[in-house]
Order: sequence, then structure tokens, then C-alpha cells
Amino acid sequence: MKLRHIAYAIPDRRVESAVISQWTGLDLQFLTEKIGIESRRFLGREEQPIDLAHAACRNLLSECHELDLARIGLLVVVTQNPDYKIPHSSALLHHALGLGKTVACFDLNLGCSGFVYGLSVVKSLMLAESLTDALLVTCDPYSRIIGRMDRDTVALFGDAATASWLSAEAGGDLGKPDFGTNGAGAENLMVKLGGSAYPVMSIDGEAKEAGSAEGYRLHMNGRGILEFMMQEVPRTVSRCLKKNGLELSDIDSFVFHQASQYLLQQLRKKLGLAPEKVPCNIRDVGNTVSSSIPLLLAQLQTKEGLAGKRILVCGFGVGLSWATNVIQY
Repeated sequence: MKLRHIAYAIPDRRVESAVISQWTGLDLQFLTEKIGIESRRFLGREEQPIDLAHAACRNLLSECHELDLARIGLLVVVTQNPDYKIPHSSALLHHALGLGKTVACFDLNLGCSGFVYGLSVVKSLMLAESLTDALLVTCDPYSRIIGRMDRDTVALFGDAATASWLSAEAGGDLGKPDFGTNGAGAENLMVKLGGSAYPVMSIDGEAKEAGSAEGYRLHMNGRGILEFMMQEVPRTVSRCLKKNGLELSDIDSFVFHQASQYLLQQLRKKLGLAPEKVPCNIRDVGNTVSSSIPLLLAQLQTKEGLAGKRILVCGFGVGLSWATNVIQY
């Protein structure tokens, strides 16, 4: 199974770093030069995640006239921030796209590693069930779990959705992946309230913490994430290359999760990679979580083309989790 094409959608609402500076008191130069973000996109107040995911799919259809939705046998949506706690967002997107009733649909509750995980999940199910075409959609609007004064997060994240077409006929060949998890670091990225551990409501009544908005926002330990990334990402890159019989020099581009400009620079230096081999698009969109890798791939395919190139993709974050693979176009 092959990665045929990727399209994306970003909200119209643009928030400049100068505005973030006013909201949080963070230094504007720090935001634009160290974090590396001049602006990011957030969903509008009346917009829903499913709207953005649907827009990405419509863009995919407009860019790929040969894509026939009647041939789609599988739809997977990667998100940690679905429209509703129940049902799964893929069911809503299934209806919006008008897909047939025999299509398998489910969500993957993964963040920054979710796209790379999703590629393997979709490929495996396609092969197991002899499916010819599938859609892998990412949409993780973190703007809905952070506040304007959340200094650790609001400057960093942006909203976006992507839609990837996987096909048996043509596209980039997926290599052998490398996965990993360190659940001991789960609290480094966590929204504590609202799940079954701390429910808003249960048969035992309303939770004591339910009235506290603080517990419903994203908490991030930036130092812990940096240490995790610098330790685990070089290891997973090395393992993935070994599994695929490749060296660093065999890779044309390393498309890492767009965590921040500073983190990417530190990672590039540790791996000894040339700047031109590590593309970055964070300046205009921010960290778009599970959408960051496919969004960058989509922009690269439009800007310079990917035909004949070998791309390493590596996502890392919530869980803590990581996933790496090689795509041969």
C-alpha cells in the first residue's frame, strides 16, 4: 500500500505572535526567533474540528480527480480532541463525505506521533482486508484545550487538518517502521480532567474538580519534552534506518514533527544533519500536532515535488510516544 497524495486545510483565523505577546507577556523576539513562529491559525469560535477535517478531504478530492470515494474502504481520523466525547469523529466525517455503509471507520487517540502510527495501521488493515483505497485524516485543534494566558502552550500550537489518500496502485512506498512508548512520562503532556479517571459526572455524582477550568486545559512540561526528544528521537531514527538497510546519507529529507524551531535545531545538530535536509514550516502555522508531518509533506510535494526522493518521517510527543518510518517516492 502506498501514500498517494496529501491535502490540507487551515483555518482562516490568523493570530500573530505580537498578539500572543500581548496575551501572555512573552517577549515577541523570543516567540519569533527562538520558538520560530510568527503566526498560527486557530479555529473560529463557531467552527468545529469536523469542519476543518471535511475541508481537508474536499481539498484532496479537488486535487485528485481520479480519487473515487466509492472505492474507499477505510477511514481513520487521528485526533485527541474530537468534536464530542462520543461518538468517534470518523463517524461524523463519514457522514459529511457521504461514504458507503460498508466503510470501516475509527479514531486514533494519538498526538504528534499519530500520522506515522496511522500510516502503519491503515496499511496493515488494507493488506489484511484487501482494500484498495483508504483515507487517513489528522485534525487535532489544540486551541480548544489551551487558554489565552497559557504561556507554555498558546504561543506554540496551531490548528490544521490533513487528508491522506493511501492506494494499492501508486504513490510513495512505506518502509519498515519503528515505534516506542514511555508511559512513565505521560504527565509531561496531559489534560487531567474530563476522562474516566476524573469524570465531570458519574453514577456517584458530580466530580469535585469539575468546576475547575484549570484541569481541563493542556499542561506541558517543556523541559521534560526536550529531554525526551533529545534522548529518544536519535535512537528511533537509527533503529528505523537499520531496519530499512539505510544510512543517514541515503535520506533526502528528514521530516520531523514540527515541535518548535529551537527543538528542531537541537535535534538536527545532534544528528549531524545539514540544515537543508531538515525542512521546517512552523513559522506560519505553528505546531499542528498530528497534522505537522503530513502538512509539511503536502507543502513539499507542491513546492518542489517528491518524486524519486526518500523521506524519513518521525513523530514524537504525547504518551510519551514516538514513531518513525521511511517513504520512498
